[in-house]
Amino acid sequence: MNRYIYWMVWGVLFAGIMVAQENEVPQKPHNLRAMTHLEGAVGVVELSWRDGSNNETGFEILRSENGKEFKVVKMIGANTSHYGDKIGKYLMGSFAYKVQAFNEKGRSQSSNTVSVWF
Repeated sequence: MNRYIYWMVWGVLFAGIMVAQENEVPQKPHNLRAMTHLEGAVGVVELSWRDGSNNETGFEILRSENGKEFKVVKMIGANTSHYGDKIGKYLMGSFAYKVQAFNEKGRSQSSNTVSVWF
């Protein structure tokens, strides 16, 4: 009989932990890295990061041309850890990136910021 009560208590605690994770803003992505290459005349920035949460709905990729004002350039699905941003033919200069996880409760803190130059 004591064994049954123990497992019931454990089940209730475990269920409570799962609910708490679902009701939280996701943890931020970590270790954002960037590599660049050309596809013909188009510059491409390959971003990769470590997913820091298990409750995100997706990720926002943010880009800045001045390192201060970031704009969302793409929203991608959950459990993703890379994205290729095609800068374009005629854009040259320095670009900064960061990534945020999001869900219905809000947005995570931003990842580290990385910068590239074409």
